[in-house]
Amino acid sequence: MEGRISHFAPYDISESNEKRTEFYVRGDFEFADLAVPIKGNIGLRHVNYQLESTGYTVMPPEASRGSAQTAAALQAAYPSVYNLAGSESQLSTVDGTDYDAVLPSLNMTFGITDDLLVRFGASQGLYYPSLVDTRNRVILGLDVDPKLQDESLPPDDTTNPVVGIESVALTAQASNPFLEPEESVNFDLTTEWYFAQAGSVTVGLFHKELDNIIRNKQFDLSFTQDGAENVVSAYGPANTGSGTIRGAEFSYSQFYDMLPGAWSGLGLQFNYTYIDQNGLEDPNGAVPPTSRFNAAGEPIIDDRNTFRVFSGLPLQGYSDENLNIVGMYEYNDISFRLAYTWRSEYLLTLRESEDYTPVFAKASGMMDASLYYSINDTWKVGIEGSNLLGTDTETEYQMNQEGLRTDALSFTTDSRYALSVRATF
Repeated sequence: MEGRISHFAPYDISESNEKRTEFYVRGDFEFADLAVPIKGNIGLRHVNYQLESTGYTVMPPEASRGSAQTAAALQAAYPSVYNLAGSESQLSTVDGTDYDAVLPSLNMTFGITDDLLVRFGASQGLYYPSLVDTRNRVILGLDVDPKLQDESLPPDDTTNPVVGIESVALTAQASNPFLEPEESVNFDLTTEWYFAQAGSVTVGLFHKELDNIIRNKQFDLSFTQDGAENVVSAYGPANTGSGTIRGAEFSYSQFYDMLPGAWSGLGLQFNYTYIDQNGLEDPNGAVPPTSRFNAAGEPIIDDRNTFRVFSGLPLQGYSDENLNIVGMYEYNDISFRLAYTWRSEYLLTLRESEDYTPVFAKASGMMDASLYYSINDTWKVGIEGSNLLGTDTETEYQMNQEGLRTDALSFTTDSRYALSVRATF
């Protein structure tokens, strides 16, 4: 990357080389002569994942030194920190993750009767980190709090000058080229009853043991600049621990083809899922902020420029309850769907950018619809509508460990409509 001319800022530039090698073998089996017939498969998958990333450590801007008087005081008290501001960004290449895993799987289907099946599955799985999270990038920030001659008065170069430095804080937004994939051990048990030619009921249980969970956290990051070591309060993704997700699912699907005439095209789908998260302790309380210092070089522990270290937070994006109801109509050349989706509250982010608080999305439901008409075997035309109820996404900030919340931002997603023409060849 050196020598290239680019119109992008250094923090927007990175180069990653990701190499994945996978090998998979599977064997199928069937025991049709048993009192309860069994069929299934067993498999083994080997995965190797390697990452190399080139990117920049971006230094704080020169303006972060503060006013001329503040900059002079900073240079006298913290010369190494003073030199960081406005210095050239550092380009480096990191040999990051080199990860190997062997992942077994087993799937079995038990034919209890012609209409009743029980399925069991056990497997190990991976979720790869994104290139955004694994790129080699550090963006440094500098916050200088000057000490005034009279702290009760506003600053003035003549009447109330800067006489020293009250505190200095180095912070950083960092990605992590050493991230490993998230790992899971999965168990699934479902019972399926096909009570009609176009009707079924399914009840399922699932249990997932998670490890190497990727979450953003705060940590101390040290680096060397011009021979001086600096400690930075960094924030970015890391493999942070383990936990369990388990739950149950119920689904029902049927077309009422026993009804006469055009009524036989009516149908209904219903799905409900309950999830329980256990042991997914948020790691952000494990490392207290230690990179804010007073004039004596002693660390200051407060909430400024630091993560609010609340424990007991769930995984991002997981609602405890999810519900889907779909009304269907399929008759001759007409196809219609009316779908309502609802989910309980869930964690949007561990930290928003202003108050450094966790943000939750409130429970909400949305309705979508589609209507299509088949002109012939090849062409169909239709109209689709999304968010027909005009549902807003409303959020809340969590303000303390006890779970006190306050209303935050709301996001409006307009109802949208689209005309569509489809062709199948």
